[in-house]
This record gives sequence, C-alpha cells and structure tokens, in this order.
Amino acid sequence: MAKKKKQDNPGGIQQSKLSVVEKEELKEERAKERKVKEKERVKKEKKERKRRNPLTFFKNVFGELKKVTWPTFGQTVKKTGVVLAVVLIFSLVVFGIDQGLAQLYNLLTRGFAS
Repeated sequence: MAKKKKQDNPGGIQQSKLSVVEKEELKEERAKERKVKEKERVKKEKKERKRRNPLTFFKNVFGELKKVTWPTFGQTVKKTGVVLAVVLIFSLVVFGIDQGLAQLYNLLTRGFAS
C-alpha cells in the first residue's frame, strides 16, 4: 500500500493543523501580497508606456481600418434582411403572447366580477 504524500501550502504549514483564525490570517496575508504585486506590476507598466503623439495615434487607427475586410454590398443587404426577418418574427411572437395574456386577464377579471 502506497503512503499518501502530505501536501504543504506555499508557506510550509499544513492546512489541517491551522486554526480558523490562523487560516484567516494566512488568507489576509496572501491577499496583501497579491495587492502589492499587482501595484508593482501596474507601476512597472506605467513606466514602460510612452506618451504618443495624437497624430501618430490617428495614423495607426486609419492603418488598422485599411486592414479590415469589409463586407460587400450584397452581403450587407442579405444580413440586413435576416435581421429584419428575425425582428419581425419575434415581434409577432411577443404580440401573440401579449394578446393571449390580455384575453386570459379579461376572462379572469370578468369571471370574478359576475
């Protein structure tokens, strides 16, 4: 029979031997460490960023727009037709449900009024 290997947490303390308070303190300590690391990472990223000229930014934007594969007029018309058809179908379904519920409401209210 193989022996089970005890797994330690990164701090070297076995989880089963920690009290509830110690576990909470360990969680808080790890959370603080994560926050400090995140702040350091953000600080490093800010240092690496350079202020760019707005003109360069817009040149890059237009350069990227030139790379886009735009749909043809026919594709646009077909997709627009599909969208309109789906909207019409769902509108009819919602209208039907609304009318059915209105009829049910009228039936219930007139039934109790009599």
